[in-house]
Amino acid sequence: MSQASWGSIFGVVVGFLLGQMANVTEWLISSRKENRLIRLLVALEINQNLALLRDYWHNVTLPPDEEMDRARGVTRVPEIEADRLARRAVEIPLPVLSNKALNSQLAGLPKALDEKTIKLTWHVYEQLNQVEALHAWLVEIMSSSSDEEEEFPSASPAIRVDGVESMTFKTKKSGAIFDLRTTVQKLLKAGNPL
Repeated sequence: MSQASWGSIFGVVVGFLLGQMANVTEWLISSRKENRLIRLLVALEINQNLALLRDYWHNVTLPPDEEMDRARGVTRVPEIEADRLARRAVEIPLPVLSNKALNSQLAGLPKALDEKTIKLTWHVYEQLNQVEALHAWLVEIMSSSSDEEEEFPSASPAIRVDGVESMTFKTKKSGAIFDLRTTVQKLLKAGNPL
């Protein structure tokens, strides 16, 4: 073989290797970009959920505006704080908390996040689901408790039913609002793990 043949073979091999290096580099860059975008999408969704929850809880915990009530001619009977919070938590609609970004990116999370961050992120979504469940339970308690309290106005703190103590409606309401408040405050304090 002549030197020209070897030179062209050498040129083809070098060209092939350079092309493969370019492909690998492009793949690494796009993989890193994809991981950043997965992390960003989930982080933005968590931030949005936390902002909605923060606004909701702020509105629930606002003290009553006595001056505005007086101006409108409304007189309020003083309420126990837990009763006021429970009433407000039901009156003010819970915002829709989303998990669409998380669900759409589940396949890519192991590549984009480390194990600890995945666990923390999953915990945030579990707490968001718990807030929704506690709110639904509180709504159920508040809607049924007024009817049942009227039926049994002098019910003792614990009524025996088939050998099992059942909670009174006020106890259920206080427990539900306490659990809701505790969960919301923990969630807002922890913030976004991403």
